[in-house]
Amino acid sequence: MIAEGVEENLSLDYKGADALAKTDGKKIEIIKDVSSFANSSGGVLIYGIAESEQDSRKHLPERLDPVKRSDISKEWLDQVIQSIQPRIEGVVIHPVTISEAENTVCYVVEVPQSHTAHMARDHRYHKRHNFTTAQMEDYEVRDVMNRKTHPKIRAFVRINHPIVVHKTEGTIVVKLENYGRVLARHVMVELEVPINLNGYIHVSEPAVTKKCDDGTCWMFRLFNSLVPLFPDGDVTLRKGFSTDVDSITDRNRKSLKSTRNVVVSVFADEMPPIRATLGIDPVLLGWTPVQNEVSQE
Repeated sequence: MIAEGVEENLSLDYKGADALAKTDGKKIEIIKDVSSFANSSGGVLIYGIAESEQDSRKHLPERLDPVKRSDISKEWLDQVIQSIQPRIEGVVIHPVTISEAENTVCYVVEVPQSHTAHMARDHRYHKRHNFTTAQMEDYEVRDVMNRKTHPKIRAFVRINHPIVVHKTEGTIVVKLENYGRVLARHVMVELEVPINLNGYIHVSEPAVTKKCDDGTCWMFRLFNSLVPLFPDGDVTLRKGFSTDVDSITDRNRKSLKSTRNVVVSVFADEMPPIRATLGIDPVLLGWTPVQNEVSQE
């Protein structure tokens, strides 16, 4: 990382050996740094790498500045981190030996995103902001605390479409994964799919759908109403459609006016909806992740 000049960022922070000391001030800083990662999107703290002091190279790792293990043990660092209230689950400390003779290490601390907010010893809540920590606003604290109250869903979509045959069936497939800790009792997906899939295969009307206002796409919904979506579980929803234009014989036929995007909206209980607009080409090629245009967090 030093050789390649990997810069600090929202999920990476370098600390020199002097950041670890058995004083109240240093303990407060450790707690603030670790809790800020947990309150944000998680990340990695590396104790034992000094940053450059040059303004032009600020936030870049300059050299190893290892920690003497006899002075600061992994167990001591873990105790400080575990004193954060509420306790942060899933923190992992990796000691990386620098010199066996001198008993020096770097401590690589992996901090997961937490499902609630953690207050530092200064009675404030902190988050990662660019290269540093910043005090959280009230609404940000409330948002973090609400992480545990709703499911967290990832979505992927693909269209299996006919290529050569006339009057045949295709399938729109959506895969949903619950990567949070809260059960999703009700899940629904709304889609807008182009009338014209790839230039001359036109989708005829599927059941329980309607056309977009401008007539360039079909709008329909997929439900998961029978089985709830458990944490770490997934479900695949499918919607069939038929085509009414042959891709070989009708190449000279004028194409219908059609959008070139697939618009996806995913709803799950109290979770903020996931909404994304995807180009049709990657969706026709295979599984395409639905990257939320408005962050759930």
